[in-house]
Amino acid sequence: MKTLFDYTLHSFNRFGRKNMVTGLIFTALVWLLSSALMITHALKQAVLHTSASLPHITLTQLQGGRPGLLSEATLEPLWAIRGVGMVQGRVWGLHYFEIDNVYASIVGVEPYVENYNALSSAFAATLPQANLPMLTSTALLPILQPYRSQDKISFLRHGGGFETLALAGTFDAEYSLFSNDVIVMPVAQARAILGIQSGFTDAFVHVANSDEVATIARKIKEANPTLRVLTKEEMIQGYLRLYDYKSGWFLGLMLICFFTFAMLLYDKASGLSSQERKEIGLLKALGWETSHILRHKLTEAALVSMGGFFAGLTLAVWYVFGLDAPLLRHLFTGYSALKASFSLPFHLDAPLLALLFFGTVPLYLAACIVPAWKASIEEAGEIMR
Repeated sequence: MKTLFDYTLHSFNRFGRKNMVTGLIFTALVWLLSSALMITHALKQAVLHTSASLPHITLTQLQGGRPGLLSEATLEPLWAIRGVGMVQGRVWGLHYFEIDNVYASIVGVEPYVENYNALSSAFAATLPQANLPMLTSTALLPILQPYRSQDKISFLRHGGGFETLALAGTFDAEYSLFSNDVIVMPVAQARAILGIQSGFTDAFVHVANSDEVATIARKIKEANPTLRVLTKEEMIQGYLRLYDYKSGWFLGLMLICFFTFAMLLYDKASGLSSQERKEIGLLKALGWETSHILRHKLTEAALVSMGGFFAGLTLAVWYVFGLDAPLLRHLFTGYSALKASFSLPFHLDAPLLALLFFGTVPLYLAACIVPAWKASIEEAGEIMR
């Protein structure tokens, strides 16, 4: 053997089964942990990225603790509050597509260009009003196909008959977390499809100065105690807390993985096997120094731990962003066969992945080096006995 590395490779092969099992445990642990971190980070980034298009304040009428309809008389006085730039009512509800057994959210806002143009990649702003334009997500296009004739799509009205609208564009894929099951259309057509003849399901308030959002929200709440007033910041923090809670609950389920890893470290740190001790004794008898033995053991441990880490990290990236994290994603976002799916945006949290690396690989290296060092400082004859 020409080099120390050559000998390490031969030794690595001689303990092939043991190293393979250790590497597989390491890979599975890293895959599970990094997948959870990637899903959580991708969802948080999607929320923060989409927040630019969210209204400053969202209003909902409460009746007996349950959502009711907002009237024009309730919204009109809000224009008089200093700092309010716009108050806009919205009509929304669920529409059932029987062929695919899927529900979609019908959203009616007039005019809806100001609210949703930021989300659209191909909105035809110059489309004549007579064509009644609509926007939707790419995930819903296959579901709408049976109801489509050229660029027009027909919807069943609540009281019978059909509403026909022209497809003006689709939402950007990066906003799919919130828009994957949404269809936006003029409020009059949304009322006909959903059967809401008057009033609004909720309303948006846009504030001229974003620093005054909290103050204006407080004024609205004081003037209308029955309104549920939700600011953009509260909405964002609610989503982030939800994902933090679910990721923590998910990580709690992986305590058994940490226990397995801890047992692996304990097994490594408690001492070498008789075959490994005999190998170190022979190397000492052949003239190897302690530094040579430690370099040999360090290289062997690095091949197992770093190989397992990067294999697990690569599998996690492919699983989360290539396959959209089947099964695991539903722990964070929920699952419903009646909703269209969406893709996770590609975002990697480098600091967390670095923390995962330094929380696993160095510990394994230390657990391997300490017993090897204890054995290598003994006399060769003592080790062989």
